[in-house]
Amino acid sequence: MVDVSIIIVSFNTRDLLRKCLMSLQSGANGISSETFVVDNASDDGSAEMVEQEFRDVRLIRNDTNRGFAAANNIAMSQTSGRYIVLLNSDTEASQDAIPTLVHFMDDRPSVGYCGPRLVNKDGSHQASARRFPTVLSGAYSILGLTSRRVNSRHTLDLHLARGDRDDFAADWLSGACLLVRSDVVAQIGQLDEGFFLYFEETDWCQRMANAGWEGWFVSAAEVIHLGGQSVRGDGDGRPFSGDHPVYWVRSRRRYMRRYHGWFGMWLSETIEVVLYAAIWLRHRWRRGQRSRAKAKSAALAIRYMLAA
Repeated sequence: MVDVSIIIVSFNTRDLLRKCLMSLQSGANGISSETFVVDNASDDGSAEMVEQEFRDVRLIRNDTNRGFAAANNIAMSQTSGRYIVLLNSDTEASQDAIPTLVHFMDDRPSVGYCGPRLVNKDGSHQASARRFPTVLSGAYSILGLTSRRVNSRHTLDLHLARGDRDDFAADWLSGACLLVRSDVVAQIGQLDEGFFLYFEETDWCQRMANAGWEGWFVSAAEVIHLGGQSVRGDGDGRPFSGDHPVYWVRSRRRYMRRYHGWFGMWLSETIEVVLYAAIWLRHRWRRGQRSRAKAKSAALAIRYMLAA
């Protein structure tokens, strides 16, 4: 048995995947590991690059894009580590990031899952530790009621309230880099493949928390995360392309329905549609680039919710 099994799901991010794997090569620090790359039918040569340049990596090729949850589960069934790490292909781990997470967990048997401090390419902090969504979380976000302004269970981003240089308990942590005990996975099960994209790690963390396990943000472990690279495809640098916002809405509905019921799901979405409509009406005929952007953003949000 190795200490940690690292799973990277790849979809058309060949050059970023190479950097991700190279960052792992220098980060052992006494921790034994195995690395899996699950390629979701990339057409950019990602799988061929792994075969040629990283022969110690266990490559799994999917004939079709199975989605994030299903792809991780395929590799998860083959892991032998005491811990499992879900790692995005658009990340670069610092030399001691994963060993730091492992040592943190070894010292705290009540902690079932943890995540590092994610940073942008320029080193600025990236939101990665959050509260579980409630019926009103979306409304709080639309109204700009973040945890920096009001500390409520309906605000999501804990790092705004707690800071990014302290360790603290968190409900759920970003799946860009998430370390979980293998024993916990055996207890609560793998990722729910009903989530094709988005909210799969939120649901996973919720199930772990419901089983009595703690989740923690570990500030000493740092991982660069570019974000959204697998869903870029329209050439203009937007984080979403095609139907990806629809996937987000569908996945959130699945999550909300599971933990807040049908009524909670539709109440949440109805409140958000009303708020977006109010924003659209307020800014639709105003002059100025900022007002036009707000009106367009609100209209797109309503469009995607109706399309889902």
